[in-house]
Amino acid sequence: MKALEVPVFENYEEETAFWDALDTADFMPDDDEWFRFDTPHKRAVRVAILPQIAEELIHTAQKQGVSIETLVNVLLLEHLREPAVTS
Repeated sequence: MKALEVPVFENYEEETAFWDALDTADFMPDDDEWFRFDTPHKRAVRVAILPQIAEELIHTAQKQGVSIETLVNVLLLEHLREPAVTS
């Protein structure tokens, strides 16, 4: 691993060019640890959707300019956050 030596810059453009061209791989420890990070142990859940419902979701998602996954997640969250109606 090399030590990063940052020069004194004359102007913003010179500094920008330096950072844009810098490959940080040479300055990372070679212990395979620098790229590891903890993530929650969560995963996506697949749910079967009836074809007619899927077609409506796809159409609505396209109209809104979002993916079907985003639309479904938003709709589910909105529904889950609605106050429960008790009879």
